[in-house]
Order: sequence, then structure tokens, then C-alpha cells
Amino acid sequence: MPLWDSIKAKAAQAGDATKLAAHKTKLRTDMMMIDREITNRQRAFGVSMYDHVSPLSQSSDFYAATDDLTNILRPPLINAQKEIQALAAKRVQLKESLAAAEAKRAGAFPEKADTVGKKVMNFGKAGVMHSGETKIKAELAIVDRQIKSHKQKFGLELYGTLAEAEDTRGYLPSDRQVRSIYDQTRQDIQAMQAKKKLKEEELISIGGTIHHDNNDTTGNDNQQQQQHQLHHQQQGGGGGYSDNAGPTTTGGYSDVPAASPSNAHDGEMEDMLL
Repeated sequence: MPLWDSIKAKAAQAGDATKLAAHKTKLRTDMMMIDREITNRQRAFGVSMYDHVSPLSQSSDFYAATDDLTNILRPPLINAQKEIQALAAKRVQLKESLAAAEAKRAGAFPEKADTVGKKVMNFGKAGVMHSGETKIKAELAIVDRQIKSHKQKFGLELYGTLAEAEDTRGYLPSDRQVRSIYDQTRQDIQAMQAKKKLKEEELISIGGTIHHDNNDTTGNDNQQQQQHQLHHQQQGGGGGYSDNAGPTTTGGYSDVPAASPSNAHDGEMEDMLL
């Protein structure tokens, strides 16, 4: 082969390899983004579920009941409530401080300044007062984020427990509202997992490999989805809690070509407080 033809052929091969590597990178990035979406869905589930079940737990019967749903809900809910109730008390104090600061500022200027000197003085005084209010608002925002974080953590734990109970013993929540929230969340997550599985298969087909963490449940997506649909039909559908998704872990993806397809596939805050 003439020298220039050989150079052109090698350049074309290098270009193809670059495109292939870029496509593998895109697929891995897409899968990581799906993992993030799944986790966010589970967190949203926690916020919705906590806001629904926390008021119900105020009854003394909640702590004496022995039914499956209460036994599943109680441990993570009690843990979340401990943290959230302490933050809620702090939030009330901050709200009161903010209201007092705003009232003080409103009463600090009973008369409109009629000279330049008074206007300058009032401007400086108002600036100091605004600074204090801004600090309180910033502290409120931090508390709100902390409260939401505990609700989200509650969702991550509860969804995993409910999904495991359904997969291992066919259990579905007996409460209609709880069941509805859970069903919707699981459907959303299974759709995301199916989307991720397609990308995994495409990555394997072009020589990429996938390394799943031990807790990754992507490999059982089809079986879980079939079980969920069957349980849903048998128990009459609808009802229950749902706003987030189940436990997943982000797998690592490597550029090492797969030896064979069989070896390649391993998978602002709400103000509603108690």
C-alpha cells in the first residue's frame, strides 16, 4: 500500500476509535444521570410520604399497632421525627425573631425624613436593620434545607424496605394513600431503570464493560417489574403512598473492552411542619 494511503487508513481508524470512545463516555454519563434521577425520585418520595404519615403518627395507636405497614413505617419515621421536630422548634424561634425585627424596622421611622441629613441617617439605620433580617432569613433557609434533607433520607430508607417486602414476599401497603404514593414511585423508577438497561446493553454491544455494586438491582428490573404488576393486579391496584423511588446505587463503568457479552453485564422548601 502506498505510503499516503497507509497514512490515510490509519487516520481513519484513529478517527473511528475516537468516535467510539466518545460514544462510550456519553453512554456512561447518561447512566450516571439516570442513577441520579432515581435517587432524586426516592428523595421526593420521602418528602411526600413524611408529610402524609407524620400527622397520623400523633395517635397513641401508632406506637401500639403491630400490623405490617406500621412496623415498616415506624422505625424510619421515628428517627426522622426526632431530627425534624428539633429543627421545627428552631424554625419557630427564627420566624418569631424575623417578625419582631420587621416590626421594629417598621416602627423605627414613624415620620418621613424631611432633610438630607435625616434621610442619610435613616438610610444607614435601615441598612443595619435589613442586615439583621437577612441573617435570620439565611438561617431559616438552612433549617428548611435540613428539614427537607431528613425527609428525603426517610424516603430513601422507606422505599428500600417497601420494595424489598414486595419483591421477597409480595407485600403491598394496606393503606390506600400510602399504596398510591408507593405504586407511582415504583412505576417511575422502573421506567428509569429500563431506560438505563437499554444504555447498558448498547455499551456492551460496542465493547464497553459495566461493573455494578453489590447492591445494584438493575439486573433484576424485568423480574421486579413483572412481580410488581402481578401484585398490583391481584390486590386491586391503586391506593397508597408514592413520590419517590427505590434503592439504587451508581455503578462504575470502565473502558476495558468486554471479553464477551455474557461476562460484560454484571448493574424551597415546604413550610408544612408538625
